[in-house]
Amino acid sequence: MLRITEFQENGMAIRLRLDGTVSGDSFRDVENLVALHQTASDRTIILDMAGVDFITDEPARQLAKLESHWLRIINCSPFILKLLETFNGEGASK
Repeated sequence: MLRITEFQENGMAIRLRLDGTVSGDSFRDVENLVALHQTASDRTIILDMAGVDFITDEPARQLAKLESHWLRIINCSPFILKLLETFNGEGASK
């Protein structure tokens, strides 16, 4: 189960705090919120992963692809950070 809490950081950013497990099904909710906030404005979207205890491979792969100047991923556990770095290396180098 994944809980997503939205926080307005300031006029330029929104933080989405994720708590729980990120699986294929729950990642669709994350994608939908990211798409909603991306198209609604030019704000930076911050995915705060401090509360994520587990993530499956496919959502990690998709997050690695989404990360950009307008989408930042913060507060990952060392395991999740390594997983994202591994999948980020599959595409263009950063």
